[in-house]
Amino acid sequence: MVKIMNLIGIHSREDLMASDYKTIKKKLIVAGVTPHLNIFYSIEMGLQDKSWQEITSIQKHDIQNILLSDGKNHQKHT
Repeated sequence: MVKIMNLIGIHSREDLMASDYKTIKKKLIVAGVTPHLNIFYSIEMGLQDKSWQEITSIQKHDIQNILLSDGKNHQKHT
């Protein structure tokens, strides 16, 4: 995961917090990385100091809605 984040210019927690899911998704695509939902689940739970496996169905739904929305970029929730 660290290699993927570094590939798209995210090198620290601060870099990650300054970004949003839609921007991360676009950068992943440009870098040739398929933006699997598990990447975003890992980001969300990592920011909460939890395993990605602890993500709730509500959190999954929220992330999916952000990634699929046509509106402006949304920040992650933590």
